[in-house]
Amino acid sequence: MKTAKVSIIIPIYNVEKYLRRCLNSVVAQTFQDWQAILIDDGATDKSGKIADEYAGRDERFVVIHKKNAGVSAARNDGLKLACGKYVLFVDSDDMIHPQLLEITCGFAEKNDADIVSFRYDKALYNSVARGMDVDICLKMFNCKNYDLNKLCYKKTDNLIRFATEKNHSFGAFKIRHCYPVVHLYKRRLLKNIKFDTNIKIAEDFPFWTSVLLKNPHAIILTVPLYFYIPNNLSALKTANALKEFSNILMATMAAFNSVMRANPDKKWMKIWNREFLWPFIITSMRLGYEVDDVDFVKKQLSEMVMIGALDNPPTLQARKYKRRIQRFISGN
Repeated sequence: MKTAKVSIIIPIYNVEKYLRRCLNSVVAQTFQDWQAILIDDGATDKSGKIADEYAGRDERFVVIHKKNAGVSAARNDGLKLACGKYVLFVDSDDMIHPQLLEITCGFAEKNDADIVSFRYDKALYNSVARGMDVDICLKMFNCKNYDLNKLCYKKTDNLIRFATEKNHSFGAFKIRHCYPVVHLYKRRLLKNIKFDTNIKIAEDFPFWTSVLLKNPHAIILTVPLYFYIPNNLSALKTANALKEFSNILMATMAAFNSVMRANPDKKWMKIWNREFLWPFIITSMRLGYEVDDVDFVKKQLSEMVMIGALDNPPTLQARKYKRRIQRFISGN
């Protein structure tokens, strides 16, 4: 396989409607030293053929056809094949700004960064979510040209301080949510880190926790370089309450166990507990109320109690939810 500076990993499953738009945004990159690993995860539509079409025209596209095993397994397969100094994850129903690689690689090389974080375009996302045509929105938001010398950024060796899963967290350099797709990673940073193939929803939480535990040398950019486009057929949008509850709780326990094994310092643990662990616990409890199988919910929540995940609620809201969970388990 030909070497490249950046390996772009794109899992593909039944996205024939969106795939060309995604792959065209890769071809349009101003930085050309990339390989794109397209993992056809057993697609039953024309997605695999479209991927082959792009590979036939451009040798930088590499296509792997495999039996369906989920996005986590597809990303792991992509990591095995990646040969670039850097890795970028892109979802096949999304797009990237033409300068994404130029900007992120430029900052990574200049600062010897392990990870360069950036933002998705929230204005575009909200416009599409409100019903505006995607192509019209892309013309509106995808045309800005950036001068690297004028971009605001933060350099840090304490990434956990700027990371959060909270929806309403303010601050110019806050990294909101643990999406794997809005970061350029040095490939060696991801050594021994894998996506858990048993988790189908919120699989990014334990993955991102493992990244944070390595305390990477990071650059945080405020510029929106990723176009996250709402897709009503995504795994999260199509999940029922039971599936969503069980997967989010499974992800929470996996992340908590990895933190316990790593035994980080108290300051790191305090931030992660407040900004990541409890937002997921609270989400799990809210979903639990919607699940018909009450005994299953009680059993799952009891496991959270047993491993100690609820021992240190960091806020008034967290303490309130801990009491709710205890009452729910006891049947009171």
